[in-house]
Amino acid sequence: MKIEKQFQRYFYPFIASISSVILISTNLQLVKIARSLENISEYSIPVSDWAAKQNECITKTFRLDGKNTQGIPSKVWSCNGGGD
Repeated sequence: MKIEKQFQRYFYPFIASISSVILISTNLQLVKIARSLENISEYSIPVSDWAAKQNECITKTFRLDGKNTQGIPSKVWSCNGGGD
């Protein structure tokens, strides 16, 4: 009987301690993930700038050497420096 009483006495504090440790470790992992995502977003800025310039060029490109171009592939080709 004595073991059962001690088990009942320490069961909830033990479970609470485990929960606290798990919450703290989860928060630390989330901080690491947030820092990683911040680094990734910093590295993707040049790519997003390039993509914005490409989109602007493609939407503004209507003619190539005085001829109407048809389709996105020729516009992309022109914006990427294709041609003579």
